[in-house]
Amino acid sequence: MQVEKIDFAGMLAELRIRLQHELEKDNINETNVSSLKDEIEVLEKKLVPFTVSARTARLIGQENFANAEGAIIELVKNSYDAEASVCVIIIDPINDRIGILDNGDGMTDKIIRDSWMTIGTDDKKVNFKTKSRIKTGAKGIGRFALDRLGKSSTMITKTLESECVLWDVDWDQFDQKGAIISDVRATIQIGTISFLDELNNIENNTVAKGTFIDHWIEEKGVLILIDGLKDNWDEKATQSLYSNLEILVPPLETNIFQIYLYSTLEPGKFGQVLPTICDDFDYKIEATIKDDQSAEITVTRNELNLTELKRTGFFEKSKLTQEQYKEDKFSSGSFKIDTTLAKLVAGFKDIDINDNLSKIGAFTFSFYFMKRGGGQEKDEDVGKYPYKTVNYSARTQWLDKFGGIKIFRDNFRVRPYGEVKSSSFDWLDLGKRALSNPTVTRPGYHVRPQQTYGLVNISRIGNINFEDKSSREGLQENDAFTLFKEVIKSIIEIFENDRNQIMMSLKKIYDENNKKRKAQLEADRIISEKKAKQGKKETKSEEEQKTEKETLITAIEGYKEDIEELQDEQKILRVLASAGLIVTSFAHEFRNHTDSILPRTKELKDVLLQVIDIKKLESLPDFFDPYLMLSDMRKQDERLKSWLEFSISSVRKDKRSRRMINMVTYIGELERLWNSLLSRRQTTLIIDKGNFLEVNFNGHEIDLDGIFNNLITNSVDAYKRQDAGDKREIKISFAFDPIRGISAVYEDFGPGLSEEITDPNQIFQPFFTTKRDDKTGEKIGTGLGMWIVKSTIDEYSGDIEILTSRPHFKVKITLPNH
Repeated sequence: MQVEKIDFAGMLAELRIRLQHELEKDNINETNVSSLKDEIEVLEKKLVPFTVSARTARLIGQENFANAEGAIIELVKNSYDAEASVCVIIIDPINDRIGILDNGDGMTDKIIRDSWMTIGTDDKKVNFKTKSRIKTGAKGIGRFALDRLGKSSTMITKTLESECVLWDVDWDQFDQKGAIISDVRATIQIGTISFLDELNNIENNTVAKGTFIDHWIEEKGVLILIDGLKDNWDEKATQSLYSNLEILVPPLETNIFQIYLYSTLEPGKFGQVLPTICDDFDYKIEATIKDDQSAEITVTRNELNLTELKRTGFFEKSKLTQEQYKEDKFSSGSFKIDTTLAKLVAGFKDIDINDNLSKIGAFTFSFYFMKRGGGQEKDEDVGKYPYKTVNYSARTQWLDKFGGIKIFRDNFRVRPYGEVKSSSFDWLDLGKRALSNPTVTRPGYHVRPQQTYGLVNISRIGNINFEDKSSREGLQENDAFTLFKEVIKSIIEIFENDRNQIMMSLKKIYDENNKKRKAQLEADRIISEKKAKQGKKETKSEEEQKTEKETLITAIEGYKEDIEELQDEQKILRVLASAGLIVTSFAHEFRNHTDSILPRTKELKDVLLQVIDIKKLESLPDFFDPYLMLSDMRKQDERLKSWLEFSISSVRKDKRSRRMINMVTYIGELERLWNSLLSRRQTTLIIDKGNFLEVNFNGHEIDLDGIFNNLITNSVDAYKRQDAGDKREIKISFAFDPIRGISAVYEDFGPGLSEEITDPNQIFQPFFTTKRDDKTGEKIGTGLGMWIVKSTIDEYSGDIEILTSRPHFKVKITLPNH
């Protein structure tokens, strides 16, 4: 059934316009006026207005404030929006009252009637600028904070030009049975009291006596008194409020907006709320993102003692060649990175980057890392990682109180992001990232959220797409905000990679010479000696036996560390082993298929020639010619046969046994296998054998394959990228030195590493990949190829150094000849 809809509202509007025109005429036609009024009355009866019950309106308002602290902070925001330079909060459980006072612009009778008394007003959304500030509120529901705090409220307010206004309301009116929102009334009195008298009265008769009156140079502002408190404002609750107010505004706003908090239960405890300042940190990142989406990032290191770092030999022995790891950068304490938002989130395709990146405006981000302990508890760690002296107890207390990454909008905090002990403390999900690896000396390190403090400062003007939730608790989780979080995490990742590379290098340097490695060698000697003397009486002195015991204990500790690292590596290798077993188990079947791939198209053609005359096909288009189709199939089979042969040869049993490998023969085989595959991709492989005449390498051939096959595969993938050039060439130059061993310089002329890779050494971390599906944006690479390359070279005590990262890619590999 279809019901015809009539636009009664439109008809009513038209009749009212006509009535207005009749009334404006010089000679009013009473008959027409009467008729129009009758028609309007009939239509008005057909139009039913919506209304809201008083109880529902109250619930909607109260649900916007999760707790009493949130309600008070909402009222403090109103003071800030009113251009106040001071806001005073007096918690008075003794008299069952809370007082909130500010020296802002105040309100007139008209403003109270038109804006304050209108629920959900859009005044702050439309007029979001004051003389010097961007307003923090926009929902028009802040007055319900009063209802959340107490049973009744009184407001005394005055502007410079108007008389003092007294406004009060009994919130219990909202609970009257059957009441609708228009039944609830507040009372207004104009000019009945003096604003300054009331202000003096509050100061003289409370614990705030003689502390804030000097801030009222002019007779204006708002005084709010909330009676019949709904919460227990004991010492713990007031302390919690004070702590939250400490991080309500960042330090730079201290001079233009001051907050005072007093409690009648503890008269001398609180006072002015001073924003916290973080001056004890191991790392600091300061990022400034501009309107053109360029990003300037400064990384400040404060974790290591430079003098002790030099003594470790870090600058001579470290394999880190990037400019940021040079001694002068450590001496200056910081280094800068210039990048863009697009580069920071390159490869993230869970959402449309191009569309949402434009919705992110200018902002700043300050990030602090503070480890909570370690480093100085063990003498060996002092030698391994030369940390600066830190009061970890004081630092832990500070982090427990102020830790977490906060969001500020126009220099005013957006709750509850980074709020300690709340579900939104870790809104960036740093904890989930850290589950994969929170250990800084292992590749792929991620920081724990409990070790961080940060300030993100956005602007309502520059980031109009970050709108408040209706609850005022946080920002709406839209695609732009999701991408914004990825930007923040990418900035944090710069710190993680930097610290990870430094600590892994320090550990490696230490392990090369530390006492545990020496103890292991000595332990092996002691054990061999004891085995040789089994059954014989021990003749060593008690002191010698004690020394041996200490050596064995130290050696065991070293072996435990080795085992932990090997267990981590074993987990990764299981993944590779599973794939390898599948290939190996089907190798025989693959080989049988390989033998039959190429003959099958010829055999099918011979059969068809007996039943189909070639001349009869001449009149048909090519795509109907079965012989041409068979020719295309054969070309595809040839490619498949090449790949199958390559795969089978990669897992041959003899490749998995350690032996002396003739490198001249190996290089020739590598060239033969890859040339046939690369030629079909219009890519050339050039191998310069240098002075390789007769060189043997003692190792596993499959390890050499793991190095060169992964490098070549990555180059082939790089040539698929849109930014790849026309020169499709891979070059490997081998050389041999009797002292240093075998060296190979590998290079391709593709686009190099992706721009999202800020630190080239990231490619050696397990599971690190930038390969993504073109359609879904999901990661499709295993992230293990370059890790295998690095791990294999490390196993042979070799070295790999990135010579060029972009454009083009070039590395130097050294393998000892033993």
